[in-house]
Amino acid sequence: MHLLVLISQSFARFSIGIIISQFAFFSFAGSPTFQLAWPTPNSAFAKGMGYSTFLQKTGPEKPITSGAFGCVRNNGYKFHEGLDLYPVKRDKKGKAEDSIFAVMDGTVSYVNATPGYSAYGKYIVLEHINLTPSLYSLYAHLDSINPRIKIGSKVRIAQILGQMGNSSSGYRIPLNRSHLHFEIGLRLTNKFQNWYSKKPFSSKNRHGNFSGFNLVGIDPILFYSKYKQKSFSTPLDFLKSLPSSVTARIRTTKTPDFALRYPSLIKNQQSSSITGWDVAFGPYGIPLQLTAFDKPIPANKKEIQILKFDADSQAKPCRRLIIKKGNELFPTEQLKTYLELIFDL
Repeated sequence: MHLLVLISQSFARFSIGIIISQFAFFSFAGSPTFQLAWPTPNSAFAKGMGYSTFLQKTGPEKPITSGAFGCVRNNGYKFHEGLDLYPVKRDKKGKAEDSIFAVMDGTVSYVNATPGYSAYGKYIVLEHINLTPSLYSLYAHLDSINPRIKIGSKVRIAQILGQMGNSSSGYRIPLNRSHLHFEIGLRLTNKFQNWYSKKPFSSKNRHGNFSGFNLVGIDPILFYSKYKQKSFSTPLDFLKSLPSSVTARIRTTKTPDFALRYPSLIKNQQSSSITGWDVAFGPYGIPLQLTAFDKPIPANKKEIQILKFDADSQAKPCRRLIIKKGNELFPTEQLKTYLELIFDL
């Protein structure tokens, strides 16, 4: 049985509201094997309505798509990792009153209750370890966090995590643009501090392994749409459906903790003589598959080789993974960062 759960504002504290799908109680090939809920009380997406009915744009003159996932900011030159979702209910002062809900069963992995510590403001990260592969979900710019939400707590689908708000460090989000920033994706490493310490950052890492640098998202609208269409059973099926943008080979004998956290994304891990890894990256850098390489790599080969490259997938101006110089392909700083994080370089 699969369910796309819509939370009803009136009954949010007591029940899961409406089940979206006329076939919700039937099981068949391709049907999702897990339950998925929308993170806010807004029913617009579940009803098949357009972006303007649930996305919060970045300003009055900005397009609605500025609240979507991808190269949607600064005329396509700035990447947005998730969705910005606006409230359906406000008080007389314009303050959002929407509750925020867990989209799946999971474990609370991180809570930041100090808005000044992050551009995310107050935020929560859940990890959904019962999925294949496990995913994280992130809920940011919260006004308040449910006091029952503690690191290590188990949460159920549709459980209230907090209240929508406009918290953030640095840039002040206007009250009338209060929203939920929502992400789903993969976490790159358990050793984020190692990487962070090597970089010339002026501020300390306050978020352990749950800094935004260490989280790589998928497009939530695509994920929810494919779920609603019953086109995949597990997140692994969804990831396999994404196009590969770049395949890079990295020369290293290390087996990354990424391989232990996401074994379903790993091939040939049992080899006893690993000399490198071939890593297939999907849109905007989501790792789709790591394959252990066990043949000798000549010393004159670069530490990072580009094996395959889909130019069409790199057409947008932001989050490019490859630079072409003459006839040679080189990794961008973004791709280098992903490889450094995954392999603890």
